[in-house]
Amino acid sequence: MKKIVEAAEIIIRRVVLYLRLSKEDIDKPTKKAISESIKNQELMLREEASKHPDWEIVGVYCDEDFSGAGTYRPDFEKVINLCENGEVDIVLCKSQSRFSRDMEIIEKYLHNKFIEWGVRFVSLVDNADTDNKGNKKARQINALVNEWYLEDLSDNIKATFRTKWKAGECTSSFAKYGLMKDPKNKNHLLIDPVASEVLRQMGKMVLVGYGQDKIANILEENNIPSPYEYKAMNGCKLKIPVSEKEDKTSISKAGSYIIRISLYNSYKQILRDIKSVFIFGTEEVKKYNSRFHIRIRSISEDLKLYYTIDDTLNNIDKLDINTIDFNNDLWIELKANDTIPDNVRYMACFNEELDRLIETGFEIELKLDENRKHDIYKLFTKSVAIDTDMDFSFEYEIRRKYKWNGRVIYKMLRDEVYNGTLTQGKTRRISYKNHKCISAKKQHWVSVDSALEKVFDDENWLAIQEKLNKASRSGSDGVKHIFCGKAYCEVCGSILHKNSSRTNSNSEKIDYLLCRDKQNKWANCDNSKSIKLNELKSYVIQSINNVLEEYYDSKILTKLHKEVVDKDLFKDKIESLNKEKKDIQALIKKKNGIFLGLYEDRAEGIIDDSDFTALRKKYKEDVDKLNERTLTIDDELKLIEIKQNKLKNKDALLSKYQHIEELTPQMLDEFIDKIQVGKVNPVDNTREITIVWNFQT
Repeated sequence: MKKIVEAAEIIIRRVVLYLRLSKEDIDKPTKKAISESIKNQELMLREEASKHPDWEIVGVYCDEDFSGAGTYRPDFEKVINLCENGEVDIVLCKSQSRFSRDMEIIEKYLHNKFIEWGVRFVSLVDNADTDNKGNKKARQINALVNEWYLEDLSDNIKATFRTKWKAGECTSSFAKYGLMKDPKNKNHLLIDPVASEVLRQMGKMVLVGYGQDKIANILEENNIPSPYEYKAMNGCKLKIPVSEKEDKTSISKAGSYIIRISLYNSYKQILRDIKSVFIFGTEEVKKYNSRFHIRIRSISEDLKLYYTIDDTLNNIDKLDINTIDFNNDLWIELKANDTIPDNVRYMACFNEELDRLIETGFEIELKLDENRKHDIYKLFTKSVAIDTDMDFSFEYEIRRKYKWNGRVIYKMLRDEVYNGTLTQGKTRRISYKNHKCISAKKQHWVSVDSALEKVFDDENWLAIQEKLNKASRSGSDGVKHIFCGKAYCEVCGSILHKNSSRTNSNSEKIDYLLCRDKQNKWANCDNSKSIKLNELKSYVIQSINNVLEEYYDSKILTKLHKEVVDKDLFKDKIESLNKEKKDIQALIKKKNGIFLGLYEDRAEGIIDDSDFTALRKKYKEDVDKLNERTLTIDDELKLIEIKQNKLKNKDALLSKYQHIEELTPQMLDEFIDKIQVGKVNPVDNTREITIVWNFQT
């Protein structure tokens, strides 16, 4: 309702000022400072409002760092809600583009909803005024020009990004795990010395034969932060995703949690000698539970953190904090990464001084083993500062800890960025107005080799990729057997699976390999006899030693490079891939010719529009699939080239070993491509085993 001042008989109109500053316009002296542009906008609007005695400013709303496109803006939404609820008579802006650059938004609100709600829109620079019907066309033209501006700006930004991608410059907001932004050049990536070492350890575990879940468990057991947690601990602004179902103030389920506890001085004076104690407990029992396991993740520099196991202290409600002396033996100081005993009574902290508007605190990792009674645990605190009776308490937030995930580990180890290849443009926005991300087609990706330093060299990278590409299951201990992905049935080509058996309950377990066709009840294979794992291992060790003896006896490798490069195992594969690629290119060319003919048939009326649309869609799908296959072939050829370069130096490989006693996964990968196990000869009970070497012998 409009406010009426009877004495002056003036109808007071409620005015809200709406201010906006785009990301591309922003110029702030500090992170929290309000930009000069916003200040100038507000001064201009207040000055205009002061010229109208019947205007009363009832609110100022500002969206800083937001585009004028038709996307969500928090304060913009508040203004719209006020207008819809009848709490505003006039919306005042510097220009129509500050309100929105989206033509649909302008039409929806200025020329539709605002009229329905009885709200007037006024802008100063371009003289937009919805009470003036004569300038409606001018408003619509301005909206169209602003829309074109957004579209042109979007195209220019995309072109700039693509140019940077082709130059090997990284344009993402955050570096991937294991990498970090160069402080001197934000578009260049450097190796993170800490996280990259974790990646290398993960790679070593893959080569040894550990499965993805086993690796994840090992990382968790060693308290190595997952990528999300690592970024959060190092001050990265990456927003940690938190489910709306999570309670940020209490714990009710078993699991691991990250709890950030902060103390904020909002008083006018500086607070000194602040003593604070806290516990996690229930309303009924305000004390730590022995099922809680607590580790300190970080502590602010201006804060000291303590704990005590003294059970003579009263409960927290009756505790006299002023009597606490942190210098006695009852209180033990904590440092980052310390673990607190499970029988802890209280935790406490001390600040010598806390200036106003300054935040301090610490972060802990809390694990709750079980909670069958569904108790609700919350933070209970008590704080005092010297020479003041003011009461204040901690602010805190609880979220689930993000743990290592096996599938994520394997996905990370397949990312070519760790081998120096930077690939960008894998996703794209639907449009400059719809910021939803969708996957881009592979042929539109931009990849640049040697764009950054390699976390894994070519040899290790190839070995890891080969191990990951050979899909297989881990054993009950989470470790794959040594011949996993190497041993095959010579009869049907199926992979050999490991099984175990005992002759009796007290006997030693025996591991053996068996053709996978057993699952089909030997429908396609008659190689039904198993081979003991140790027997195959002994045979392979002896075969490798035979190769080494032959090498050291001859002292020379005859025509080494010609044998490996011209007659190696990859020749047929390379020829096959190149032929397939050539055939695909010819097929694409043929389809392009057919598609051009469709236009002529459509123009001459041989096919109608609906048939043409359907055929064009089918053509596009076929060509996209062919292009994707071409890119896959290029990737396969690249891997073969790396492996080929590795095998050119057979002399270096054989010189590395003189005689082996124990077989390791690394040796197996270096020497052997695959092992073919034949069926047992019923006459002499022997079987043929063929080793396919990674080089010509």
